[in-house]
Amino acid sequence: MKRCIIIITLLLLLAGCEVRKVGFRAGYISCYMYFNPDEINVTYESGTVSIELSSSNPNRDIYVDSHSFVFGDNPLLAERYYALCEKFGDIKSDGFVCYDPSYSIYPFACFEIINSVSIISNNDWDTEHPAGSLLNDMFTITYYTHYPYIINGYTGEHITEVTKPLSELQDDEMKLIQYFIHLSCTIPSTAAQHHTLTVSFDLDTDRTATYYVELDFAATEA
Repeated sequence: MKRCIIIITLLLLLAGCEVRKVGFRAGYISCYMYFNPDEINVTYESGTVSIELSSSNPNRDIYVDSHSFVFGDNPLLAERYYALCEKFGDIKSDGFVCYDPSYSIYPFACFEIINSVSIISNNDWDTEHPAGSLLNDMFTITYYTHYPYIINGYTGEHITEVTKPLSELQDDEMKLIQYFIHLSCTIPSTAAQHHTLTVSFDLDTDRTATYYVELDFAATEA
């Protein structure tokens, strides 16, 4: 009788165990996303205005994720994924292990390369920057990318933080970035207190992501 109870207990335990499947994907990036930040946060601190762009729900902007074809039958998504792996040189001979049902979109990155970023205002910034002129030399940009890790043969930090003057940003530099982008300016406007900035990201997919940011330098004096 005791033996029967032990056997039944073991069977119940096995029945409750979730089967974990193991698969492999070619690249380090698990999920490719559209570039689509939908949250803008503006702060003023110690004479610096900071603009942060981020995504409230990355799952909403998935272009292709490896899980869809590693553990499913979707040749179209497999072709789409491998094309992006080739585009960014993200192909490892023995692949990267992934599991089902323990699925995560991480590591994820934007598949759209940012060719350039521009900032203009509807008002004069100062005597050298009238309304409608480029303000890139007034701002610093910070972004995060997986690209150095991949091109260095999957060595070093998995994600790299890059901070530089926006005017020094190189064409096609922003590859495999995360959503969070930080723009900051330490030289407040001397010509007007209220500005509507047009922040534009030109992408390699022949589209431009444009954001309108309201600045009020009077807030720093309150």
